[in-house]
Amino acid sequence: MSRKPRLLLSRQALADNYQRLSSFSGQAECAASIKANAYGVGIQFAAPVLWEAGCRTYFVAYLEEALALRSLLPDAVIYAFHGYTPDEFSVARDKNIRPVINTSDEATTQGIASLRPALHIDTGMRRLGIPHDEFERLPELMGCCQPSLLMSHLASADESDSSQSQQQLAQFESVRDALGSRCPPSSLANTAGILLGENYQFDLVRPGIGLYGGSPDPMDPKGFQPVVTWQAQILQLQRVQPGETVGYGGSFVAQHQMQLATIGVGYADGYQRVLSGRGEVAIDGERCPVVGRVSMDLVTVDVSRLSGHRVGSWVEIMGPTISIDTLATKANTIGYEFLTRLGSRMERTIV
Repeated sequence: MSRKPRLLLSRQALADNYQRLSSFSGQAECAASIKANAYGVGIQFAAPVLWEAGCRTYFVAYLEEALALRSLLPDAVIYAFHGYTPDEFSVARDKNIRPVINTSDEATTQGIASLRPALHIDTGMRRLGIPHDEFERLPELMGCCQPSLLMSHLASADESDSSQSQQQLAQFESVRDALGSRCPPSSLANTAGILLGENYQFDLVRPGIGLYGGSPDPMDPKGFQPVVTWQAQILQLQRVQPGETVGYGGSFVAQHQMQLATIGVGYADGYQRVLSGRGEVAIDGERCPVVGRVSMDLVTVDVSRLSGHRVGSWVEIMGPTISIDTLATKANTIGYEFLTRLGSRMERTIV
C-alpha cells in the first residue's frame, strides 16, 4: 500500500475551465498563464490539455520555463514575462520564445525586434513595466522593438469595488489612443480582469488561477471546477481519553473521549502549519477538523462522528468538498500560494 499523499489531476476540469474563460472573453483570444510549473499543477500535464482545448498562446516567467514548454508544444506562441539577457538571445530566437520587455533599455537592445516581443507598460501595479514618466518615449521604444503585443497588468481586479482597475483601464486606453494605428494587439486582463467585463478584454486575455480551479478572491468563489484533488491516507486510528494531549507541544487537550485519525500529509507537502487547529479534511464528503499541530509529514483529525473509515482510507485534503479557496481562507492566504507550494514528493495521477 502506498502511504504517500497524491494529487489527482483532472483533464476535463482544466479543459472546461479554459472553455468557460474563453466564453467569458468575447472576441479576445484566450491565452494561458502557465508559469511556476502551471501554478504547481504541472506543466507536462497542463500544457497538452490546454492545447487540445484550443489554447495557442502561453505566458511563463522565465526562459527556462519557456524552453520546457516549447518541448511540449512545438507550435505554440510563448512569451516570457521576465524577458532574458542578450546572451540568451540566440537560444530564444532558435526556439521562437518571445520576451516581455519591461524597461526602456530592453526595448532598445540591438536585435530585440527580431524576437517579436511584448511591450509591458506599468499602469499602476508599480512592479514591472515601462513607468508612466517614460510614456512619452513609447513611440520611440515601439519603433525599436516592434512589439507583437502591448500589455499591462491589473493590480486590484479581484476587488470589484476598487476604483484602481478603472484608473488603470483609462490609462491603458489613453496609451492605445496616443499610439493610434501603430498600436499592436493589446492585453490587460488576467482571470479577475476577464470577469470585470468586455471593456478590459481587448485582443488577448491571459487567465491563470481560474484555469486551475481557484478564484482571484478566496472570499468570492467563482465556480471554476477543481483541477486538483489532493488526497492522503489514514495511517492510524486511536482513542484519546479526556485530558490527554495531541501532537507537538500538547497544544490540543481532549475534553471528552475522541477517535482520531492520523493522516499522511504535512507541511513538507504544502499543508501549511498555520492550519493547526484551523484546517479541515473531508472523509466521504464529511468535514473533519484538524486537532493539534500540523507536523512535517502528519496531521491528526477528529473522526469521532464518522464510521466506516479505516487505516488506508483516502482522505480529501483539497478538492470537490474543500475547495482551493476554502483552504486558502482557513490559512489566511490565497489559492495561488497553496497550488504553487504543493510538495514535489506527492504522486501525481492524471484522471
